[in-house]
Amino acid sequence: MTRRSRIVLAVGAVAVLGLLGAGAVLIVPALATQPVAPGRTAPAAPVRAIAAPAPAAGEVTISGRVVDLVLQRPVAGVEVVLRGEAGDAAATTGRDGGYAIRVARGAYRAFVRSDTVLSLGRRDGPRLPWHPPAEIARVPDEGLMAAVVATGDTAGVDLAVVRPGIVAGHVVDPRGRPVAGAVLHAMTAGMRPVLATDIAESAADGSFELRLPPGRFELVADHPRFAGIDGPTTRAVRPDQRIDLTVSLTPGCVISGSVAAPGGGRAGDGAIERQWGTGDLEFAPVGAVDADGAFRWATTDDAEVTLRAWPWRSPPSQARRFRCRDGARFDGVVFQVADERPDLDGALVDRAGRPLAFAFLDLRPLDPGGVGQQERTGASGRWAVYRVPPGRYRAVAQAEGGVASAVIASPHHDARLELGGTGRLEGTTPHLASGSFELVLERCFDGTEAIALPQSRRMVAVTGGRFAVDALPACPLSLAALWHGRSAAQQVAIPAGGVARLELELGEPRDKTVRGVVRDAAGEPVASAVVSVVRPDDPTRVAATVHTDARGGYTVRAFSGAIVRAAAGGKIGRALVGGANIDAEQVDVVIGDDADD
Repeated sequence: MTRRSRIVLAVGAVAVLGLLGAGAVLIVPALATQPVAPGRTAPAAPVRAIAAPAPAAGEVTISGRVVDLVLQRPVAGVEVVLRGEAGDAAATTGRDGGYAIRVARGAYRAFVRSDTVLSLGRRDGPRLPWHPPAEIARVPDEGLMAAVVATGDTAGVDLAVVRPGIVAGHVVDPRGRPVAGAVLHAMTAGMRPVLATDIAESAADGSFELRLPPGRFELVADHPRFAGIDGPTTRAVRPDQRIDLTVSLTPGCVISGSVAAPGGGRAGDGAIERQWGTGDLEFAPVGAVDADGAFRWATTDDAEVTLRAWPWRSPPSQARRFRCRDGARFDGVVFQVADERPDLDGALVDRAGRPLAFAFLDLRPLDPGGVGQQERTGASGRWAVYRVPPGRYRAVAQAEGGVASAVIASPHHDARLELGGTGRLEGTTPHLASGSFELVLERCFDGTEAIALPQSRRMVAVTGGRFAVDALPACPLSLAALWHGRSAAQQVAIPAGGVARLELELGEPRDKTVRGVVRDAAGEPVASAVVSVVRPDDPTRVAATVHTDARGGYTVRAFSGAIVRAAAGGKIGRALVGGANIDAEQVDVVIGDDADD
């Protein structure tokens, strides 16, 4: 496995700023895929009408709620911020979580600022391992904030938050003395706090504090004098929980130096790879080379390690072996990159033929003996891939402007990869008149295989039961729409330069009267059967219960999409209430399965 064997796309999120017509807002959180490796829904409370002066010419009012993502409850007393070119506009939520902010028409970044809750965003997993610098600790990351385009007064722009857990303590050296200037980073499964509270630098007394989303995390530490943390680094935190830790750093083994380009000078950025087997293909990335060709790699392993450098658009360097032990230091190491001709090269362009700078592409082997690789274009949109065994490969790329997929046989030169363009999605939400939902793009299908897309969560505004999203990749697209913890999965073909249409079953389900008959497997009516109405997303949540009469009949108040469950004599049956916009519906149930199935 080489540095380039990773073949799941993880490029930067595409900003989708679709205009939904007069008085519309499209919110697009700049979120993306997770790194490649590894509640019950309550009815929404109405948005409180917040008194505000009539907007001046060129101004609009954006209003909505802040909602606890897990509990689906409004959050009061927190600050909603819209960040624009002229600065921040803010408002504090009321008792029902409602807010309203007057701003000039334009583009903004939205987030919630509070000590009690976190706004979260999702970034692409790094192509190569990295350590965040101390300078970004507690610095708001605009790339994680929701992008808001305000074109008119819009209500129902809801922002989800979570209650954090706190991880705090002290960083010490092997003798128990405090360590200042250690950068701690709690890595979670893709979701990061917008205010970068998952990164902290230890103070003079070694103290630190992290505020994290609930769930598992891996704690890593970076310091010039140490290689990492001595002891377990994976923990889990619950909402409102506080975990106190003493983080002990170990000297470990540190290897540092530079990467030399063919013909002299330093190479550009790329990967530091470690060999995990004996063959030339059994390398994997463990670190990164800086843009100036410098690198520093550390390990707490006591072992012999073999490393090499592999900059972008270059062949790898010769491998070098190091005997690592606690306290070992190898400074001034130079990895020399060989002078070779690429096996594959070409250009990546958008649909208009414009070159795409610093975009990633992946090679997926189609023949036995092939090796998956990843590469990045240069400033001119050119790419070059080295050490590619002969055979057919599928080249896949994704960037703003669509996706590209083509079969290329190695060796081949001057290949042209062109993005397929983008299109527009327009749709309706029959059960949601106004508000917003999150749109998650999952994958494109090119006829032979799926092309993974950045898992960007885009909050889309709904006005009058209608929505629209621009700049979606033109392809057969798999997506999910999330509303108040409920998900609706869909597939839709987005045409290049055209419009696709879709209806989403979002919003509060319609209440209706359900009548029916419960029968056994032989078709005979079942008297005194217990009939329950349960939520499809939480079968333990029972909305209503009745018993059948002597002829097996029942009548119950239910809602569209509910599951009607009937049980009698140790047997059970289920049926689904339809989504039709009607007041009453006939739903018969046949019982026959064992009740514990």
